[in-house]
Amino acid sequence: MARWQAEQTRTLLQGVLPGVEVELVLVSSSGDRDRTTELARFGRIGIFTVEVDRALLEGRADIGVHSLKDMTTTLQEGIELGGVLQRGPVEDAWVHREGTSLENAPPGTRVATDSLRRRAMLLALRPDFVVQSMRGNVETRLDKLDRKEADALILARAGLVRLGFQRRITEVLDLERFLPAAGQGTIGLTLRREDETNRRRLQSLSDLEAYHESLAERAVLKELRGGCNVPVGIHARAVESTVHIRARVLAADGSEEVAGEITGPRDQAVSLGKVLARDLGERGADTWIQAARA
Repeated sequence: MARWQAEQTRTLLQGVLPGVEVELVLVSSSGDRDRTTELARFGRIGIFTVEVDRALLEGRADIGVHSLKDMTTTLQEGIELGGVLQRGPVEDAWVHREGTSLENAPPGTRVATDSLRRRAMLLALRPDFVVQSMRGNVETRLDKLDRKEADALILARAGLVRLGFQRRITEVLDLERFLPAAGQGTIGLTLRREDETNRRRLQSLSDLEAYHESLAERAVLKELRGGCNVPVGIHARAVESTVHIRARVLAADGSEEVAGEITGPRDQAVSLGKVLARDLGERGADTWIQAARA
């Protein structure tokens, strides 16, 4: 997926910068290298992004390409979000080895995911399922599914579509039941804060609606002091001059939750996200986030 995102960004840059050579600098993250430890046990956030932005700070690269949902809400000193590409599908996808829907899957179905958010939302709906950890890229997880290491997976729809695995999707999980992670389906582009040349280049690529949705969702997560692997679902929708934000925070076992939503001017996306987060925190969200990060 990281390679696909980088190739997509290079293609778009070459489209707006004719004659400029765009070179890929491949970086291996700690999250990529360690595919056995559960994400929640790494003890810090940004495991998929910190090495990429270090390459920017050291001058080995000029633009960082990330899955926005993996990016820390507080970036490294000297790094900033320069833009986001047009957003892909935001939903989660249910992938069952035998094509059985989530509703019709029998009790005891073994569902693999390393996301606390997906685990909590799944157990809120189907507490009779067995949720187990599974690391690895999309291809690796699908292969493990085919080897019967699990009965079903929950994956980001965007990743399956972008890598050509759309036919493996049994069911697209609707946003009423499964709110996505902040930034899901979005490619974020970072750069050095003083790099005005590449800032202008990224602004020419950036999708304004996706950018304001990203600002809103990341503001909620940052105000909640959450990371990329906490039981929080957030979805913002920017339409014309308005942004609507929905969020859910759950206990890890899905037994309790608080939810809320807010609508306001798009240019106030960050402040609206903060207001919504404070409301959720006052109603118990902070306790569950702290427990997830313990």
